Amino acid sequence: MFNISSILISLTVVQFIMAAILVAFWWSRMKACGLKEMALAMTVGGIGALAVGAGAGLIDFRLACFGILCFVVAVLSAARAMTRLQGRQPRHLLEAAALTFAAAAVYYFIIVRQDVAGMLASTSIVFAIVCGLAARDLLRERDPGLKSGCRILGVMFAVFAGLHVLRIFIRPLFDTAPVPQGQIVALDFVFAFIGMAMVIGWSLGLLWASHSRAEYRLRAAYAELERFSGAVAHDLKSPLNAVIGNLEAAIQPSSTLNAAQKADFLASAHKAALRMNRFIGDLLDDARSVQQGPPVEVADPSQCLHEAQDSLRPMIDAVAAEITVGDLPPVAVSDLQLTRVFQNLLDNALKYRSLERPLKIEVSALRQGGAVEISIKDNGSGIAAADLVRVFDRFERAGKQSLVPGDGVGLSECRRIVEKFGGTIDVMSQLGAGSTFRVTLPAAS
Repeated sequence: MFNISSILISLTVVQFIMAAILVAFWWSRMKACGLKEMALAMTVGGIGALAVGAGAGLIDFRLACFGILCFVVAVLSAARAMTRLQGRQPRHLLEAAALTFAAAAVYYFIIVRQDVAGMLASTSIVFAIVCGLAARDLLRERDPGLKSGCRILGVMFAVFAGLHVLRIFIRPLFDTAPVPQGQIVALDFVFAFIGMAMVIGWSLGLLWASHSRAEYRLRAAYAELERFSGAVAHDLKSPLNAVIGNLEAAIQPSSTLNAAQKADFLASAHKAALRMNRFIGDLLDDARSVQQGPPVEVADPSQCLHEAQDSLRPMIDAVAAEITVGDLPPVAVSDLQLTRVFQNLLDNALKYRSLERPLKIEVSALRQGGAVEISIKDNGSGIAAADLVRVFDRFERAGKQSLVPGDGVGLSECRRIVEKFGGTIDVMSQLGAGSTFRVTLPAAS
């Protein structure tokens, strides 16, 4: 029947080896998405090559038909592996329709008409549609951990689909022999080699994409751990200073404070310590919610601002800062996270105050549709225009860094928190005249 039995049988070995490798990776990588389906594709494809090769040697039409249907199942399974890789649901109806159409076409063209060209053109229709849809989905992938691998796989699937579109129109032109075994032409050999190379490429591409995603997640986890430790070290400084300052005032041996005043200092220290405890718990909850998204909460900005001022009270009192607060509508954000934003922005204003005039900070808000814009305006030293574009970057600082303590974490944390809850933050500033930070957050319904 077919005169390519030796080639197909030899390629079977390659497919079975690749299937074994995929199964090994599937188990060792804790059942990474798509590896099981691709292993099935390679196994079924190898069985198909063996069946077609045996059918060609024995001139057995039915055995060859079974092998061709195995090829169809292999392509469908490979396409399903791509959907699993991307975390999507398989197209069950499309798979069932494709397999039904392929089975009917193989039976009709081989068993009934003995027309190899018609059978190959029909199966190419299935391959072109299935692989074309897989290519479209792969090329649209937006997950940064999968994007590069899916681009490569998408191009491979697109090339395979394009080649089969060409075969749909070109292959019938070579239909000249009256018997099936004489209808195999050089073009069929070319497609056999291309198909095998492509399937092996899909398998290797899937392995690489799975590895890249795992590596990306590992790097992201490391970066999140680094950010988390930096946020803890940075944001705990102010409440810790409040604890230390109040305790030192209360236990000062030479102090003229009476018992009631000392009790007030101890109570303030205790309150600051409780805020630290709540803050640490909130940071842990925030770290756990990285993959789940932020919970829906309603915060009172006035209360959050009051909490932030309490944590910075020693610094505020030390410089006699004047803080005026307008009406602040509720927003859809975690109250403790909004407190962190206010704490960082107030701390920034205190550190970068002007030495030529008393520090004044004005906090106001404006509701615009479904958002609330909160402005924190100060009359401090301001930010140079050249530094405005980078003040929200991690470990970046403006002005003369040697004169002002800091590590460049506060504003980057503000941006991360605000953007996590669907908001924005920006700054307008003039060197020597002060700065205005604008925080826009979703309004509470």
